[in-house]
Amino acid sequence: MYHTNISGGAFTKELIEVVRIIIEEELITTVFQPIVSLSDGKVFAYEALSRIVDKELEINIETMFKIADAMRRSWELETLCRTKALNNAARKPKEAKLFLNVNANIIYDEKFIGGFTTKRLLEYKFDPSDIAFEITERTMPSRPDAFLTAINHYKEQNYAIAIDDVGSGFSGLNLIVEANPNFLKMDMSLVRDIDKDNIKISLCRALVDFCRNTKINLIAEGIETEEELRTLIKIGVNYGQGFFLGIPKRSFEDIDPEKAKTIAATQSKYYVENVTNSVQPRIGFLSKKGYTCMPDERALTLFEMVKANPAVTEICILNENKPVGFITKSDLFSAFGGIYGHSISRRKHISELMRSDFLKVDQSINIDDVSRIAMQRPYERLYNPIVVEKDNKYFGVVTVKDLLDARTKIQIEIAKHSNPLTGLPGNLLIEGEIFRRIFDTKPYCITYYDIDNFKAYNDAYGFVNGDLMLKLLSDILRTCSAKNEFIGHIGGDDFVVIADYHDGEEYCKKVIETFSQRIFSLYNEEDVKNGFIVSKNRHGVTENFPIASLSVAGVTNRRKAYKNLEDFSLDAARIKKICKIQKGNHLHIE
Repeated sequence: MYHTNISGGAFTKELIEVVRIIIEEELITTVFQPIVSLSDGKVFAYEALSRIVDKELEINIETMFKIADAMRRSWELETLCRTKALNNAARKPKEAKLFLNVNANIIYDEKFIGGFTTKRLLEYKFDPSDIAFEITERTMPSRPDAFLTAINHYKEQNYAIAIDDVGSGFSGLNLIVEANPNFLKMDMSLVRDIDKDNIKISLCRALVDFCRNTKINLIAEGIETEEELRTLIKIGVNYGQGFFLGIPKRSFEDIDPEKAKTIAATQSKYYVENVTNSVQPRIGFLSKKGYTCMPDERALTLFEMVKANPAVTEICILNENKPVGFITKSDLFSAFGGIYGHSISRRKHISELMRSDFLKVDQSINIDDVSRIAMQRPYERLYNPIVVEKDNKYFGVVTVKDLLDARTKIQIEIAKHSNPLTGLPGNLLIEGEIFRRIFDTKPYCITYYDIDNFKAYNDAYGFVNGDLMLKLLSDILRTCSAKNEFIGHIGGDDFVVIADYHDGEEYCKKVIETFSQRIFSLYNEEDVKNGFIVSKNRHGVTENFPIASLSVAGVTNRRKAYKNLEDFSLDAARIKKICKIQKGNHLHIE
């Protein structure tokens, strides 16, 4: 067999001829693989993948591109693949993005830029917001300045940028930092068997944290098993792609409904039972199995076990898996201490030594409430662990140390993500709270508060007085709270209140009534007398604006259970719009 060497790469003449024929006879077609939201199981985008039409000319796709590059025909091949992809993607679902693979050394080429003008895209019935350019991390740009200039150009035009193969390249961090992409795609080598590899899990967690902090969406490639999928959802990865979710096909197909259900059920499990990004996580998240025994266990047997195992500091006594008693290591040692303690206690069962007045709570109670209850115990039992139940069955125990550590962490998180003016939780914490309710089955009422004519007041009275109005509303929302409602400050004059019950009207009416009474203190006498202020509208035209009022829009799950954040957000936006077109105070809850 003959070989030839082009630009340092050795390829057979037969392979080179195959690539030449593919390019010149345009023997390329496109298949599309779904990229799925791991929040609700819906298809978010499709990646366009090139395939060779003639089976007799079958060649590894990556090898084909390497040979084309060695032949200095990369531009021809990539143009062919992109053209086929755009032509075949004309029937793409409107709401889904299209991911196009692009060589890092071509994206800044003037011919490439010219091919992706808005005018050219309209020929394919696309808009720039429909397209994401996927750049492989393995191919570093030879002209970094030109590459970054092109990236910024595309982002300004509303294209999305994705960096592929993260975790397999050699200079990936530099590329990510400089390009500031919209998406990162984890290399499949990190995804493979991630459910069995703690190192991969730790690395994936680090990527999730990085992407969350930089507002980049993370996509896991190469998902092939349900166990991998569940692990990625638990860690918090945004999107997934792989044969388990959908194989590449010429048609745009949704994923199997059962797999969509698996995603929704898994997401629900990790956001309801083990909520970690809630402002107040449930105590069940902190609980550990602990050591348990039956009431008829010999006290001496347990005493000897505890002596041999210093890590065992408490024992929960269960009868048919229900907690009936509790004993600490110190209580056990005390019972066996003294001159006669060992002789008396060695004959007893643990039921005769255990405490029946221990603290037990349901796993659904939030950490802050448990802390308050625990700190009200008598001094001698103040530092005893708390027994956690689920459905009146033993679930685990939580030590006071773990409880206090968690509360400290919560306070730090709240401070870090709170609005600096009002001190209320900000967007990240609000989103977590809303997300948790949506995937739960318990009652909730989520209400949004918007101050009408706030901008006009802010312009006329100044920012200092505008801040006073925002503080006034935040104080009223707190004061009216009676059932541990979550209160958040979205930003500007927008606030949210999340209640764990359906009937939010009473709270909302109380807020509106209090606001209506106290708002006049922020206006001068003349404006109060007139009932309006003179200010400029958004177009710079002077007009009269009424005294500030509240538009309150609410959504509950009384009659409609939401399956994803998108449907919830659409309903919330619709109800807000209804409220804003009304004059004066207005309340609308569906």
